[in-house]
Amino acid sequence: MELRMPHRNMLKRLENFPTQLKTFTHGDTNNSQMSVHFERYLNELQNWGLVININDVWHITGFGLAALHEKKDRVTPARIASGTTTESYDGKDLRNTCGRKGAYDFLKYPSKIGGNMVYPKISV
Repeated sequence: MELRMPHRNMLKRLENFPTQLKTFTHGDTNNSQMSVHFERYLNELQNWGLVININDVWHITGFGLAALHEKKDRVTPARIASGTTTESYDGKDLRNTCGRKGAYDFLKYPSKIGGNMVYPKISV
């Protein structure tokens, strides 16, 4: 279960004091289009155990407070290091992958990398 922004907003409104559904729907002047979905969001939160309805008044539970204040770790992608110009490329990773004769003849010739001529260490 991942809390979307409307769920978080509803939990924030319930964090300070219990509220009736009528207060949610009629007191929302900032986003009147969302007010028709409040009941659905509250029912979803109740199914997840984050809020509870007692005598038509919505209360936040301890699980709701924990979910509201939970900090999620963001997964950062692994950084890809750039190539180096100090070593020469020998083409070992390309060997025996192509059966066509003369496919790797380009490895016999020097390459210009970073403004420097790089000569192959071994010939293919």
